[in-house]
Amino acid sequence: MQLDQVVYKRRKLFPYGANNLVLFVCIVFFFVSIFAGWKMVELFALYPSQVLNKPWQLVTSIFLHVEFWHFFINCFVLLFFGAELERLLGDKGYLKVFFASGIAGNLGYIAYAYSIGSFIPALGASGAIFGVMGCLAMIAPGIKIIIFPIPVPISIRLALLVFALYDFSMLMLTTTHVLGTGVAYIAHLTGLAVGILIGDRMRFRYRYA
Repeated sequence: MQLDQVVYKRRKLFPYGANNLVLFVCIVFFFVSIFAGWKMVELFALYPSQVLNKPWQLVTSIFLHVEFWHFFINCFVLLFFGAELERLLGDKGYLKVFFASGIAGNLGYIAYAYSIGSFIPALGASGAIFGVMGCLAMIAPGIKIIIFPIPVPISIRLALLVFALYDFSMLMLTTTHVLGTGVAYIAHLTGLAVGILIGDRMRFRYRYA
């Protein structure tokens, strides 16, 4: 109860919830991209070689999805985990984690793109979402989730370990050109690392209720 009261007092910026606002922006971007997909990508996706001239892409690319399942899965995951993190941290704390992880994921992708000499544009909220989940795993390790098709709930920390190992393995396979998936795994891992670091610093100030 005390935690809920603290969170309520902190929630001043967005009366309808910061996570709901993030989801709303993602939805608007997606529906606009249905009619102007290439233009949206050109303006708002992250182009590693153009970021100095178009710095807004570090942020706008987080909200942009042009493929339905990418959009749906990201929003579906964010709907639950983002709302829970906001409940614990308040809107300001939640936005700090979301943007820090998302931007860090984009910076990680830029560094990776230059290291391998490939400058394919990137988009999507996955880096930010991994950060949200990483932070949540540190301050609320008791959360259980189900990973399809495994029907047994497992801890969020174990689930994130599975995700991280998968993403790292896929990163190695795509870097060595064994596979080509078009997924920015490095952004996932970088966002996750930042979320975990922020959550580790916060975990003694918050208790899961």
